[in-house]
Amino acid sequence: MTTPLLEVLRQNYPQAQITYITGTWSKAIAEHHPAVDTIIDCGTIGIPGRYTLKEYGQLARQLRGQHFDLAFVLDRSPLLTLLPWLAGVPRRVGPDSLGRGFSLTDRVPVSVDPTHLEHQAEIYLDLARAIGLTIEQPAMRFVPTEQERQSIYRSDYPQVVVFPGGGSNPGMDLTAKRWPLDRYRALTRRIVSELKMQVLLIGGESDRELNQTLIDGLEEVPPEMVVNLAGKTSFGQSAAQIEASTLFIGNDSSPMHLAAAVGTPVIAIFGPTSPAEYGPYPLSDPQHIALWRHPTGQPCFFLGKMQACDNCTCMHSVTIDDVWDAVMQLLPQIRQEEVQR
Repeated sequence: MTTPLLEVLRQNYPQAQITYITGTWSKAIAEHHPAVDTIIDCGTIGIPGRYTLKEYGQLARQLRGQHFDLAFVLDRSPLLTLLPWLAGVPRRVGPDSLGRGFSLTDRVPVSVDPTHLEHQAEIYLDLARAIGLTIEQPAMRFVPTEQERQSIYRSDYPQVVVFPGGGSNPGMDLTAKRWPLDRYRALTRRIVSELKMQVLLIGGESDRELNQTLIDGLEEVPPEMVVNLAGKTSFGQSAAQIEASTLFIGNDSSPMHLAAAVGTPVIAIFGPTSPAEYGPYPLSDPQHIALWRHPTGQPCFFLGKMQACDNCTCMHSVTIDDVWDAVMQLLPQIRQEEVQR
């Protein structure tokens, strides 16, 4: 969700040297964006409890040696917001959420009202707006390499990527964001039987067993029509696989955003999180559909924390028919675009 800002920075500063500082687990995003010139891998710094003050100090000294002119701080932790100050960067622009941006020169307010939600990508773009940069129509972007594109799984069937996992990130585990597996199974069965499309189940190594459990309940479906790719692809290869597919269906997750970033139509299923904050971006794109049936109309997950929930019904409120209707809405549009190409 930082990639729209990267696009804006490159357009406004075409001659600048843009360095992206990122943890090891997410640096593939920066590696696949054409606006980024240099990447500094900060390891686990930024993940609570995963780094030492010594490592933090070493990073600050490393950044000081780069003599940066301007820093955009895309994290709201006061420790990370403090880094560019320690590095001697003269201008420091970032979100000021709950007063945590005290070390910034340009503090950009962030709403803490759950009834007035702003998309995370827009919060980052607000930093560019705050210093008067020109913003046109930025989008998420991830560009697979040609080698990654050549390595994808191919077949003679049109392919739909399905991601039933998600919710597990460094420092946080929120599997409540997963739509029930039996509904993914029923949806998969319907895609294969009614649309004659092949379903590709993606994910990391930790998703392999979950995907296999889904497949184990599909005895009547020809085995070649549902393929478990979890753990078999890198992040870039997953992006290339999604890019080559007709449609992506999945939970609020990084693969969902990856699908939007490579231009594949998305059906995203939401529950404790709100698509107003975390939906496929841009929200106005007609090739993306976010399904959210939260009973209160307000997210349980807000300001980085899961609120107490006595009756977790939000994920169950999205029915198989809801998702199927979204598939039927997008497919004619997708097929018309394929004919035009």
